[in-house]
Amino acid sequence: MDNPIGEGIRRLRAQHKLTQTALAKRAEIPRATLANMEGANSNPSISVVVKVARALGVTVDDLITRRQSPNVTEVDRKDMPVMQQDDGKFSSTRTSPISTPNLQINDVSMMPGCYTKGVPHPEGSHELFLCHQGTATVEVEGQKYEVKAGNLIYFHGHLPHSYGNESLNPVHAMAVVFMME
Repeated sequence: MDNPIGEGIRRLRAQHKLTQTALAKRAEIPRATLANMEGANSNPSISVVVKVARALGVTVDDLITRRQSPNVTEVDRKDMPVMQQDDGKFSSTRTSPISTPNLQINDVSMMPGCYTKGVPHPEGSHELFLCHQGTATVEVEGQKYEVKAGNLIYFHGHLPHSYGNESLNPVHAMAVVFMME
């Protein structure tokens, strides 16, 4: 069984040249707890994971991703959360790190006949919907907009909205939600 948190802790602990004892002391947890976290069948609480991440000076995302260099992080597609709706006709893969609360980037696929309601985002958020392939229908406050391949629609993310594919061909798009500060 894969344990991305354990693998990440071992990798980052080695980069920092820390023993389990030294890292456990920094994280203010028992060494046995840290050893268990590095094991294959670990199921640590989020509070313990956060303590270890802080002790290593990284985000929780850094524990489950492979660092390629100090400036680059690689995340495998299998580690990105996927949301499906409308009996699988709508699929959205979150490609942005979960530790980035003010930015959400989603890779969206819609099969023909797809219709799904969007999740309203907080007041002050904005959404960009860029269609890469096909023609999507985006409805904002009851008004329908056709978004053809290469085109973009931009709207306030807190407004009621939905996504659809009324064509006979699949749609591939990117949805970016961000908060203005």
